[in-house]
Amino acid sequence: MNILDAINAVKCLRRTGWMQLGMPDAETVASHSFEAAVLALELASAVGANPEKAAVLALTHDLPEAVMGDILKWASSRMTRIDIEAAMEIESEDIPKLVSEFSEEKTREAKVARMCDLLSTNIQARRYLRIGYDATRIEEETRKQIFSMLENVELKPLRKKVECLMDF
Repeated sequence: MNILDAINAVKCLRRTGWMQLGMPDAETVASHSFEAAVLALELASAVGANPEKAAVLALTHDLPEAVMGDILKWASSRMTRIDIEAAMEIESEDIPKLVSEFSEEKTREAKVARMCDLLSTNIQARRYLRIGYDATRIEEETRKQIFSMLENVELKPLRKKVECLMDF
C-alpha cells in the first residue's frame, strides 16, 4: 500500500469503538491521531522528551489501521505485534520503525505519545458524554490507564497538565 492510500484510508476510517456505541458521525482515525500528536507536541518537553519526535510517533501510531482496519482494544490487546506487521505493508522506510517504537514504549517520546493517544480518546469520550452518548466505559478505562501511566517516574511531571486537560 502506498503512503497516500494509507493516509486516505485513515482519513476515512471511523473509530470502531465509537461506532459500536452508536455514534453516527464517529471521529476518524486520522482526527484522533492528529489530536494525540498536538497533545504530545504540547506535553513532551515537560518531561525532557523531544516534542517533535513524540508528535510524530503519535501522528503515525494508527497508520497500520489503513491495512488492518480499526480493531477493537479487546481484540488488539490479544494479538501480538499485528500493528508492526501491518505497518510493514505500507511503502515507507520510516513508518514501521515509528510504529515499532510507539508500540514498545521504551523511549520517553513513545511513552508520551502513548499517553496522548489515551488522553485524546478520553477527551473524545467526554465530548460524546456531553452530547448525550454513553461513552462512560471508555472514559473510565482510559482515565484509569492515563493515571496508571502518570505513576511512571518519567511521566509524573505531566500530572497537573494532564489533569487540567481532562477537566476541560
